Amino acid sequence: MHKLWSSMAINLGKRAALVGVIVFVVTAVLGAGLSKLEFATGQDSYLNTDSKIYRDNVEYQDLFGGQAMLTLFTMDEGKTVTDLFTPENLQAMEEIEADVLADDGVLSVVTPATALQFTQRMVTMTPDGEVTDDPTASVAGRALLGARDREPDEAAKALRLEDSVKTLERLNAVPVPERTLDNPEWVEFLLTDNRGDIRKALRPFFPDERHAQLVTRLTGNASIEDEGTASEVVTAAVEQHQFDNATEITTGAAVLLKDLNDYLRGGFLTLGGIAVALMLLILLLTFNVRWRLLSLGVVLVGVVWAFGLAGYLGIPLSVVTISGLPILLGMGIDFAVQMHSRVEEEVQLDRAPHPIQETTTRLGPALVVATLAGAVSFLALLLAQVPMLRSFGVLLAVGIVVVVVADIVLPTAILGAREYRSPTPRRDYTTDAVSRGIVTLGSLPRSAVPVLLVGSLAVFVGGAVVDPMLDLQTDPEEWVNQDSQVIEDLDVLREEVASSSELGIFVRTDEPFSDRSVEFVHDFATRSLSEHDLLLTASSIVTTVSFLIEMPGTTTLAPTGQDVANAYAIAPEGIKASTVADDGRAFNLIFRTGAGPLEDRAVVVNAIRASVSPPEGITATPSGLAVVGVGLLENLKANRTTLTYVALGAVFVFLLLRLRNAARALLCMVPVLMGVGATSLVAFAAGFKLSPLTALGGPLVIAACTEFTSLILLRYLEERERGMGSKAASDTAAARTGRAFATSALTTIAGVGVLAASPLPLLRDFGIITSINVAVALLSALVVLPPLVVWADDKGWIGKGLGGVGSDTATGDLVEQRWTVT
Repeated sequence: MHKLWSSMAINLGKRAALVGVIVFVVTAVLGAGLSKLEFATGQDSYLNTDSKIYRDNVEYQDLFGGQAMLTLFTMDEGKTVTDLFTPENLQAMEEIEADVLADDGVLSVVTPATALQFTQRMVTMTPDGEVTDDPTASVAGRALLGARDREPDEAAKALRLEDSVKTLERLNAVPVPERTLDNPEWVEFLLTDNRGDIRKALRPFFPDERHAQLVTRLTGNASIEDEGTASEVVTAAVEQHQFDNATEITTGAAVLLKDLNDYLRGGFLTLGGIAVALMLLILLLTFNVRWRLLSLGVVLVGVVWAFGLAGYLGIPLSVVTISGLPILLGMGIDFAVQMHSRVEEEVQLDRAPHPIQETTTRLGPALVVATLAGAVSFLALLLAQVPMLRSFGVLLAVGIVVVVVADIVLPTAILGAREYRSPTPRRDYTTDAVSRGIVTLGSLPRSAVPVLLVGSLAVFVGGAVVDPMLDLQTDPEEWVNQDSQVIEDLDVLREEVASSSELGIFVRTDEPFSDRSVEFVHDFATRSLSEHDLLLTASSIVTTVSFLIEMPGTTTLAPTGQDVANAYAIAPEGIKASTVADDGRAFNLIFRTGAGPLEDRAVVVNAIRASVSPPEGITATPSGLAVVGVGLLENLKANRTTLTYVALGAVFVFLLLRLRNAARALLCMVPVLMGVGATSLVAFAAGFKLSPLTALGGPLVIAACTEFTSLILLRYLEERERGMGSKAASDTAAARTGRAFATSALTTIAGVGVLAASPLPLLRDFGIITSINVAVALLSALVVLPPLVVWADDKGWIGKGLGGVGSDTATGDLVEQRWTVT
């Protein structure tokens, strides 16, 4: 293996021009893969495609469409929803409906006028769709008379009769020719019951007397891009009109996801650009070598390779994997800096006759160890229950390996050619302020070792104790820019009507409009509303009739199957499409949900799942965006902490096998444990909620810190192979590598920390907390590891069985060197 490293170093430098051509071709080929990258913000990023929740939601959207767009009308001061129905406003609603339905991305539209038209048809039409002057022959009249006949309580029968008489009086007060939606008296009758309240069946569209809602249902199972296009169509159609007596806003989950998707496409490069600018500044200020910006150019090529390969492999870019760009930039430049610095060291300090060969044979294997340790940590994410976390783990594991290939090949060829043509003059940089500072950091006395060990263990245990106390933030509304228009609009919805979301239930039955099926839907809706305060209203073809025949002081009766079939027969097309599907074999029941954390919705969803007990031949399944969110919450909670411990265990096993010594592997892990504990402690102290991204901070910290600890330890062992004593070896290693470690530590932190510049809380919080944790982990590697290594070495624990490979500086031939701990 060492002959391979030696041969590679010589040939890459001699054939730098050929290497350049090959690198150009590889970059062009892999760069083409960038065009194949896909952005994923759909439910397949959050849920496993083989999960029941995912399959149920796909079926639900096939039947009843996808996301709902809401247009909220807020009446002007002193006006009520009755004043919404002016001739001009009615014309505007009609035009909006026509314009929106012309788009393939829209399934159905229910305007406030549509909702009132349904009520009007109920009281003026027979089941055959004929207009009648006989109220008792109408769909509503038949349902009300049937309910009175089925009423078991005589006193309640009298109340029903009294209410029916009052309804008839109100109806007859409006002459037949004046029963139009631009007549306030007729609108008042249709809109309110005999007690002056908004009719219960209409509350999903008229939450109160000052608000009305236009509901647009988008095509189901559409891509984020298609949903985003459809949302723009809906928004544009509404904005073309100026409504009398009201102001309006249009928003919804599709707008939210579009906003998120748009940021991914633009923010992906913006964050990378900021990271590059910071790294440029750090290299200029801290890395005092010839061609100091070479490392940045190298890692940029490596990142192109990594993401191009990701495109070919079909690894999607989600709200999580987008952060892979600055992370790979930060971690990748670490290796490039180490390679560049080592070449300068061999040229300036040791005057090695073959500095490139000396660099690759000594540093190359250490970089491979550090890289594979990091990749092992990232691959632990394959055990995650959330698909986008698994994709993130694969992206980083593949990416870091690809980047390190560029970090080794390019500096070896470029610097080899440079040194052949223009050798670097001798200079002792080990007394520079940076190098002296790194030596000082790792120079704690032997007496500090017990404190360091106890402190590291305390931080790790403390993190393990507070970790279960951390809250998860899985509400997509909290992921996006809180100053954006979509969040402002959603806040208005919550403030005005106490809701911005819905929970869908689809009921399957082979007996469409049977008494049994209708009774089940009625009972289920009524019970759910009474048991769960989070559910504000219920909307379905069944509840429309249920609420019509519901009266205070009477028995709560389910409508008959015929009553519901009659209502469906005369319903407007928008209501039909959103309430019944598959030739009547599927009912849609939509609950408007109140504002609240996803945990509250999870309680409701899980309670419904546990309590629903339909008759044989009938199924009821919660679905929709709320259920997808609950599924994400459950998947994150499933093994979030386990992923960190698996990463720790996997990295330790890898180091144990590669370093062939338990003491060495354990020493590498001490700063890592401190970094992992700090991850939870910092999040707990700062009050952060863990998002899907922040939840994987553990494996990232493990990877970054393990890179540093393994490089520090292996460099220490190299100095000991030269015959130095333990303390001298530690100080020499620190002095010689100080500038490289300082620069790479800062660039790694900058790479992760740049996410703090994102306007998305999801990325910003991750950037803040993870950069702090990485800083703690890397600082602990520089402060804690050196004195521990010296202490363990003095005890004879890490030198047993050591076989090292060095290079004879006179001939360049590889020789076997051994040393004995004294």
